[in-house]
Amino acid sequence: MDLRGFIDVLSREGCLLRIDRQVDWKCELGELTRSHRVPLLFENIKDYPGHRVFTNGLISFSSLALALGLASDLSRRGILSEARKRVAGPITPLMLESGPVLENIIPASEIDFLKFPVPQWRVKDGGRYIGTWHINVTRDPETGSRNLGVYRMQVVGPGQTTVSTFPKSHLSLQMAKAERAGRPLEMAVAIGASEPVVMAASAGYPCGQDEYELAGALQGEPIRLVKCSTVDLEVPADSEIAVEGIIRPGVRVKDGPYFDYAGVATTNQKAFLFEATRLMYRNNPVFRGSAIGQPAAEDQVLLSVLSGLNLFDFHGSRAKRFVQAQLLKGRFFRMFQFAGRIGPAMFRRRSKERSGSE
Repeated sequence: MDLRGFIDVLSREGCLLRIDRQVDWKCELGELTRSHRVPLLFENIKDYPGHRVFTNGLISFSSLALALGLASDLSRRGILSEARKRVAGPITPLMLESGPVLENIIPASEIDFLKFPVPQWRVKDGGRYIGTWHINVTRDPETGSRNLGVYRMQVVGPGQTTVSTFPKSHLSLQMAKAERAGRPLEMAVAIGASEPVVMAASAGYPCGQDEYELAGALQGEPIRLVKCSTVDLEVPADSEIAVEGIIRPGVRVKDGPYFDYAGVATTNQKAFLFEATRLMYRNNPVFRGSAIGQPAAEDQVLLSVLSGLNLFDFHGSRAKRFVQAQLLKGRFFRMFQFAGRIGPAMFRRRSKERSGSE
């Protein structure tokens, strides 16, 4: 089930709210996303006639169940039970010669990301973010293993974006290897891939294991991929938009401020710089994004399920991750956000205090 199929299912189930009045991509779209607790399809975007933006796809356990092909009335416990069975058997992806994402192909010299209705999600954000609910695909320069992640991406030029990562993320570790060799790191980005693909990319999967196989397990059938032409990577064939490119070695740029999962406007002064080498998109593409930062936003609903599957691996120290995982399992979303604002030193101190009392 691709993104369009998921939107159709949500519509048939009465879970989708279509907004056909004109909405401004600058802040208003984000405000409406945060103020509604249902999946939203914006069909009339200011300055972008004919374009659509989809948000809040996993805003509830009901919609998350539908994304996995399950009944909408299944409980969180039921979702976890079925998902545990599925993830126990990874499914190898299937390579195709072509796919819908290749319906339109734009060379590097003609790429302009702002031809799509890329939102500015909040007033405090430093710009427009093309990457908020997507996947970043890279390959380890030494082992060749493929990795999927979700790293925020701010538009900083017609074909350039930031890539904001945590220093211990798989992408950062791969980039360090590429920089030691004096080479760029190839990366592909897919926007509007199926929801199980984004779920897998968000998971704390062991380094060296393929998240496309996890995504196939989650949806119960192989992920269909097409080969990129300017980089040695693969993207889902039914993605709405896909971008090929490289991360420049030795270059760091400012990302943000951006209102993050903890409800704080954060800035990364050492984000990577991504430069596009080719862009592909489906006819009449649906842009997929997410407005995070409030309790029980769709990223937190997803992380709650991933924590129940022991696939949660987030920023910070081991103690901090443990606390956040327990809060997500209990669906204490406000406390999860609060924990995200606490510095690592406090968690280390509390961890030592517990160890001393045992």
